[in-house]
Amino acid sequence: MSAARALLRAPFTVCMWVTDYCNLDCTYCYAKPFSGIRMDERRALSLVDEFVELGVFDITFAGGEPTLHPQILEMIRRCTTGGMRVGLLSNGVNLSARFIAALERVTTRKNFIIQVSIDSTDPAINDIARGKTGRVTAALERLRNSSLEVQLASVVHRANLGNAHRIIEQYYPDIRRFHFLNIQRTQSALQHPELLLSPDEALGFWMTLRDYAEQFPQDLFLPSLRVQLRAMGDARVDPEASLHGQASFDCGACSAGWTHVNVTSNFDVLGCDIAKEHSAMGNVRHRSFGDVWRSPEAEAVRHAPYPACYKIKGPDGTMLADDLRPEFRVPAR
Repeated sequence: MSAARALLRAPFTVCMWVTDYCNLDCTYCYAKPFSGIRMDERRALSLVDEFVELGVFDITFAGGEPTLHPQILEMIRRCTTGGMRVGLLSNGVNLSARFIAALERVTTRKNFIIQVSIDSTDPAINDIARGKTGRVTAALERLRNSSLEVQLASVVHRANLGNAHRIIEQYYPDIRRFHFLNIQRTQSALQHPELLLSPDEALGFWMTLRDYAEQFPQDLFLPSLRVQLRAMGDARVDPEASLHGQASFDCGACSAGWTHVNVTSNFDVLGCDIAKEHSAMGNVRHRSFGDVWRSPEAEAVRHAPYPACYKIKGPDGTMLADDLRPEFRVPAR
């Protein structure tokens, strides 16, 4: 029996979805459907101040498209001034030279990073799932000549499976951080089975990326590759990773509601950004974050018998929870 976890004063990381609308319509987007609202400006700023006071280590601003929020620069400024590590997740469409210059003024290189999503610089591929490739690549040219730390993020799906990794050679060494993510089982993505990957296809991509990365210097940073290889027990990563094959399933590994939370544009606090409807912890529009963090609803999310994403149903009506070992299943009520 595993030891009980101690509740932290606050999560290590917070993701604030400051807008619930976007100027792209990505087919696999986990945030859809969009409501069209954005965070109330005054409450958003005061919530940021709460996170600074509580000592949250890392905050990410997302959406929707966060650059559409009129107070995004002020929120970023307060966080960086307060000593937090700050990330901005953008689709790149709004990253004009003027906006990038403003970001440089309100941040410091050591504690701010902007992530831009693009699946391919080829419009024939990128526009299948995302769109507006020309505007995004123009923004990336401006970013690669700025002082900002940049990370590129690519969702790997069937349309870019054979060439997603090639984006590295197009931007390295001006950009050294590249994040890849398998297309997820979101409600939006499930409506496009032609983009979904089989386990073998996903494995093939990560093995290709591993071999491809060896031609670059050590300053190339691929955080998602390391995570994937550890999960697959690849001995070329760490000796202890070989223990993966002997490990038993442990639902306690899920961090939902423990070290990470999401705050929606409607101020709902969620433990998981994928299984939104199964991980609600409370609302901070009129309550302090600390109050919600310690609430019974939050405790229920933290002590769920298995991860919330296991409740998401696929096109055939089944869910991952159906395949759990008997000791992890919840008795029917």
